[in-house]
Amino acid sequence: MAIINSATTSAAVEREVILSIVQDELLKAAKLRPTVTDYSSSVGKGDKSVEIPKFTAGFSGPTAQNVDGETATAFQAYTLGTDAILLNKHVNLPYRITDRASTQSAVNLEAEAAKSAGQNMGIYIDDQIIARLREASASAPDHVRDMDGDATSGVTTAGIQLSGIAVARQLLKEQNVPEDGSWWLVIPPEQEKNLILLDNFRNADKYGSREALLEGEIGRIYGFRVMVHNGLASNEAFAYSPKAVGFAMQQEIKFESQRAEVTILATDYSFSLLMGDVNLSDGKLNVHLVGA
Repeated sequence: MAIINSATTSAAVEREVILSIVQDELLKAAKLRPTVTDYSSSVGKGDKSVEIPKFTAGFSGPTAQNVDGETATAFQAYTLGTDAILLNKHVNLPYRITDRASTQSAVNLEAEAAKSAGQNMGIYIDDQIIARLREASASAPDHVRDMDGDATSGVTTAGIQLSGIAVARQLLKEQNVPEDGSWWLVIPPEQEKNLILLDNFRNADKYGSREALLEGEIGRIYGFRVMVHNGLASNEAFAYSPKAVGFAMQQEIKFESQRAEVTILATDYSFSLLMGDVNLSDGKLNVHLVGA
């Protein structure tokens, strides 16, 4: 851990060290950000939203070429729509550390507080993505299912089942989601044991994958990369394509600090970010599995 205090470092160096700590912890805590589609590179200064084009009515398929070689083939109509990511989540995490608390702390209080701030920012980002994943479409085909894959009108299954994962796979394939190794199955810690005991589960520790695993990733099943995340309820899981949720960061984490008024003898810190997220394709690229 970096040692930072006003006696040994300049304000600029201390600022960079604290910001680095916060950014590192945010990356560790925001486990779901790499599993969805990030449109941050499309955000420009002054933008209040990012519009993502989509086909709302596509082509009907190729038609036979006219045999006379002269009659033109009819043009096909298509309709374009958009999914808009509103960049309207501007959040701030301010706190104060008194000189006395910093001096009398047995640990590096500034560094510990920065770590906690980064973790909280990362958790916030994941919570927003989870909220979007819970918006799985209830229109036909139904993308909200029991843990065993049945309709949720009579939810009776507590633990995740192979049949539920198979149904989630089927629903994604029916939406023509490419099976390119990027599908995710995210489960809470309470479901981890149930999953590991299922046939066909390939634990990352056992199959010796050489691929870089994301934080929380434990293995694969039925084409899904599996991640354990404690931001979920104990009786739910999500199976989805990265294109299920769109995410954009307009302002990456920003850090400010200043001395409080002289009668307080303390330093004030503030971390902020500006982002947005949206459920893409009417919620049909993700499946919400719900248990009893």
